[in-house]
Formats: sequence, C-alpha cells, structure tokens
Amino acid sequence: MKIYLNTLFLITLITIGFNSYGTEREGVKKTTNERPNILFILADDHRWDLLGKNHPIIKTPNLDALANQGVSFSNSFVTTPICASSRVSILTGLTERTHDFTFSRPATGVIESDNIYPKKLKDSGYTSGFVGKYEIKLSGDDSDRFDYFEPLLHSKTNTYKGSEIPQTHYIAQRAKDFIVNMEGSSKPWVLNVNFWNPHALDSDKEDQYHYPSKFENLYSDITIPPAKLSDDETFAALPEFLKKSIGRVRWEYRYANNAMYQKMIKRHYRAISAVDEGVGQIIAQLEKLGMLQNTIVIYTGDNGYSLNERQLAGKWFGWEEDLRVPLIIYDPHNTKQGVTIDKTALNIDIAPTILDYANVAIPKMYQGNSLVGLVKGEEIPSWRDEFFFEHMYQPKRVSIPPMIGVRTGNWKFVDFYKNNYLQLYNLIEDPQEKFNLALLPQYKSKVEYFRKRTGEYIKAYEDQRTTEVKERTHFLNSTQ
Repeated sequence: MKIYLNTLFLITLITIGFNSYGTEREGVKKTTNERPNILFILADDHRWDLLGKNHPIIKTPNLDALANQGVSFSNSFVTTPICASSRVSILTGLTERTHDFTFSRPATGVIESDNIYPKKLKDSGYTSGFVGKYEIKLSGDDSDRFDYFEPLLHSKTNTYKGSEIPQTHYIAQRAKDFIVNMEGSSKPWVLNVNFWNPHALDSDKEDQYHYPSKFENLYSDITIPPAKLSDDETFAALPEFLKKSIGRVRWEYRYANNAMYQKMIKRHYRAISAVDEGVGQIIAQLEKLGMLQNTIVIYTGDNGYSLNERQLAGKWFGWEEDLRVPLIIYDPHNTKQGVTIDKTALNIDIAPTILDYANVAIPKMYQGNSLVGLVKGEEIPSWRDEFFFEHMYQPKRVSIPPMIGVRTGNWKFVDFYKNNYLQLYNLIEDPQEKFNLALLPQYKSKVEYFRKRTGEYIKAYEDQRTTEVKERTHFLNSTQ
C-alpha cells in the first residue's frame, strides 16, 4: 500500500477491462444484467479547483485516479450555490426557479418528487440506495424512491457495530455494505453516497472542519498561500450589504488573521482528503467484488466555497469560487480515459445523465441535458454556451442577499436585485473577477442585454413550474 506524507493512504484504482452494456433506450425491457450499476458520490462544499491533479497542495489520489480513468469537466457549475436547493436540482434536473425548494420552504411538489432519478430507476427495476446527508424535503414516502435509505445529520462520528468511527468512514462503510449486499443480485443498482465533508460543523466554531485522526498532521508542514483578492483594499471596495453578510460573519471565526486562516484551510483540505479516502474505499470494494467493470461512477460537489477570497467565507454569491464544482464521470465502457472536457456542465445535468446511462426515458420536464454524448467524445454543436444561476433564499436571522445572474464563456452578470447592486465581469480579460464593469458607461448596453437575458430565463423557468408549485408559491408570496 502506498503511503504519502506519512498519514494518507492511497487506495490505487486498478486498471480494469471493459464490459459492454446496452446503449439503446429500452427501459424496463432491457435484461437487468446488461444495464450498468450507478454510483453517484456527492461532497458538500467541494469547489472545483481543490483536486490534487490540478492543485499544488491538496492530496486527492483516489479522485485523481478516477479522473485519469474517466473524464473530467473543467467547467462544471451549480445553478444555485447552496446545498439544499442544489441537491434538489441534482435529483430533479430542475433549477431552483422551477422546483422552488430551499430552506424554510415546503416539500418539493408531487410531480417533481416522482421524477427524481432514484425513483425513476427504482420503478424501472433498479435497487435504489441512499446514505449520508439529505437535508431536503420531497413529497411522498422515501420508501417509494429508495430500497435502502439512511439519512444522516452532520456529526464527527457515527456508531458502527458498537464502535464510534469518523463519519466519513461510516458513510463509506455503509456504502460498502450496500455493495456487498448487492453481490449476486440479478438487479442493477443505483447508490447515492452523500458525504457531509468538507462542510463545516456549524456548531463548532473553534475547529469547524473534521476528519479521521490519521489526517491530523497532513499539510502541517506547508504554508498555505494567501487567497486571491484577500487584501483589505478589495474588501473595502465591496458594498455594505456584502460586508455585513453572513459571508463576513463566518469570515470572522475562520480567516480573520493568518494563524486562523492557516489552521482552517488545512482543516478544510484534510476534510476533502478524507472524502477522497472514502471514495477510494468504495471503489476498492467494487473492484474486489468484480463490479467496477459494470458500474458508472459520478463524483461532484453541491456548490463551491469561498476560502477568504475578498475576505469572505461560505458560498451564496455569484463568483467562480461559489458556483464551480468538480465533476468526474467514470464509464467503464468508454475508451476515452483521462480526458478533460471544457463544455459547460450543470448540476441539473446529473439526473438526465444517470437516466441516460440506465436506458430509462428522461422526463420531458427536465431542464438539464445528458452528458453521456460528451463523455463519449461526440461533437454536440448545439450544446449550451451560457447558463442562468440564482440564490433565492432570504433567511431572517442572517443576511444572505438574493441574486440572479447569467454566465457565458466570456462574461458574467450578477444582479443583487434586493440591494440594487450589479456586477459585470469580463472573464477573458479578468478571470479573477476583480474589476466590476457594471457601472462604467461604456458597458451600459452590455448590462441591459444581460438584464433582459436574466428576465427571459426567469420567465421561462417560472412558466415551467407545475400547477402545484405555482399555486403554492403564489400563496406563500402573498402571505409574506
């Protein structure tokens, strides 16, 4: 077994042979042993650039190996940078504007809940499993969509066979148990593994991020470089509502001085490396049982994460660090390995991609697109070149300013519409998003174009709401 930095154990992924499975959409008519198993792994607050293969410090050998044998998307984004809304978007293939679920909102509508990919797969003959972070509300009974369902609250440890073990180990172990139980089954399976890490344990302001003790010394001999745009001048230029937002409140107990910054970034990195270890353990179990050659593996994050950029913490905003996430897809049938795809992928693409791999009909109401063609190397000229993003949650106890926006390959527009504040960035000339062009007169027409474009997206996505969601949203808005 290979060891690095004396603490982190690398579970090496073994190069495997490829087994063929059907590619035609035949739904339940397909003989089950021809359909692939599907393992979907979701980390919390894992932003796009924190993978070892692209980062000078962080160690993620198992995710790197998965990417080297699969494909990676270098431009993968969420349409809402907060966990609850993004997770519902992942399940339903719908934007927040359409499913209208976030914290403090009623359960997702009946039709939306019936169309989540675990239920569609279960209805088509798959055994459906879930373990880890849930923290959302769907209509109907969980037994209708999951054969095995174990939602977990965030904690440092969980009890497994009478012993307290780190939560990342527990989640990985329960995933392994599911896989072992499926050995010899005539049915294909879909397993959703939702790690809480690297999310901060909000009740612990002293240490925030947690991981198995074996990782305690990892990165201890390294000095973390300053975050981009973390100087006082950049923070001073922010509008007051951002300076007073929860992003600044959490900054105070995460990154307010260099010693705190060094401590918290290293703990965050360790929490990601712990997730990587869990991924390796699950992959190793698949390999041990000979299942990996017929299992699609998808890894991503539910939103990005600010790590002292602009002297802010958390997510919620429209900058790259908030919106961008890693996305790795391993398909044992695909001969293209180690490829990086630069097309824009979204969290709403996950559900149609999974159903496509399973040869299950994709609901017409889905707003995302299957990524299978891109993974196979197909040219898709009509692929999106822009997308709409937003954050609609407006809690009373803390300040999280709602926003809407559009990102293209060259431009990003953000409208904090409750605070009358616009942002416009030229992503080609200013990839760090340092210079806000929105108030410059020469960009007035560009701003007006994007204002109109965001309005068009909002109308289109609201028009696609089901009658239940429209009526419920109207009632809730009228009573606020």
